[in-house]
Amino acid sequence: AGAAWLVQSRLGNKALFLSTCSPWLALGDILIANYPFATIDPNVGIMPLSDPRLEKLSKYWQSKKTTLSVIEIVDIAGLVKGAAEGSGLGNEFLSHIREVDLICQVLRCFPEKEIVHVEKSVNPLRDLEIIQLELILADLQQVKRKLEKLKVRDEKSQKEKNILRLIQANLEKEISVNQLSLTKGEKELIKGYNFLTNKPTLLLANYGGDKEEIKEMEKYAQEKQLFFFPLAVKIEREMEKLTEGEKKEIS
Repeated sequence: AGAAWLVQSRLGNKALFLSTCSPWLALGDILIANYPFATIDPNVGIMPLSDPRLEKLSKYWQSKKTTLSVIEIVDIAGLVKGAAEGSGLGNEFLSHIREVDLICQVLRCFPEKEIVHVEKSVNPLRDLEIIQLELILADLQQVKRKLEKLKVRDEKSQKEKNILRLIQANLEKEISVNQLSLTKGEKELIKGYNFLTNKPTLLLANYGGDKEEIKEMEKYAQEKQLFFFPLAVKIEREMEKLTEGEKKEIS
């Protein structure tokens, strides 16, 4: 399984990536910087998934080797408004995440003035809209390129062309692929395209510990029936530095 961290504001996202994957990363290659576009090439972390059931089965059957399931996490450069037209680093790096199973949109909700934001202000709903629009535009570019090359040779290719035209028409209206009512056969036809707007999405709100910071974001997620998870990344990173004794004192 694979997941991608996708963001508009970078710094908290990198801290989250390190917090999640640091035991299995060569950290010397990971840069955390308080300025835009510190990430160019994607960072990839492989995280084993511990499962108590597997441990019990392994002991019961006295297995010589136990192999855990893993999740591959891809941390890519932040998207900015106009990326599809080449702003910032553009959107070509989105090709790195077309194969992932889940997109995690990391949204900055904490207000610290010392940490820069590419849009000069903290507004997670605005950031979410920017990311979503850029994903739509990336899919639209992909559809247009395919339609230019697609030759109708049989009934299947004609159906494929028809569904791509339908997707194009909706993307141009800023309607993502996963919002379309497609038949099972149509979904199978477009499966190989790995459209970004057709992937499951998790909204991860990176906040400073004050629940007021995520109130609006949480309400939006509930209204749109989106998966939402708040996480105080900075606090989590600080907790990692504590000894087991210090953690027990706090709890």
